[in-house]
Amino acid sequence: MTTQKLSREEWINAATQVLATSGIDQVRVDKLAKQLKITRGSFYHHFTSRNDLLISILDKWRLRATEAVIARIQSASNDPVEQITTLMNLPITGKRSFDGASVEISIRAWARRDKLARSAVEEVDKYRLSFINSIFTNLGHTSDRADDLANLVYSYIVAMSLIHFDNKFEERREMSRRLAEFLSDNCPVSKCPKRKNQPA
Repeated sequence: MTTQKLSREEWINAATQVLATSGIDQVRVDKLAKQLKITRGSFYHHFTSRNDLLISILDKWRLRATEAVIARIQSASNDPVEQITTLMNLPITGKRSFDGASVEISIRAWARRDKLARSAVEEVDKYRLSFINSIFTNLGHTSDRADDLANLVYSYIVAMSLIHFDNKFEERREMSRRLAEFLSDNCPVSKCPKRKNQPA
């Protein structure tokens, strides 16, 4: 063991990794200190308790899973279909997204039995749904329809993080684009112009 002090961020990252791979019950100060080969004194230099660490994990997840993601999507494109497609493809954009999905799955499991985690998940869900709803609203959908479509897209995103794709990511990305284009169309089905390859 060493008396070297790790940064607060290093403790949060280590705890988040354990959460993603082993579940919340394994996120314990003594186990983290042993894994990091450092004394517990470093932990208490940054945190008052294990609960303080858990709150910090959730705070960091909220930021990375909401504001940071949405800001990145908005800066990348102003096109609504492109934004929806990007959102739908978030779980399959690479190792970073896979790791993020693993963390989120673990947090959602934690939230099933913990009020603190449940509150964080509800806040994130509300924020994300509001953003998706705003895209459909800006496309001209009615309030009710925008809400329905936002919930549909969000359910798709969550489901994508749970499904194993055998590395057929390109096929899934193309499917997401087709779905985004279909859902973005705000005209009544009976009055919509015929799409390419659509039967008469």
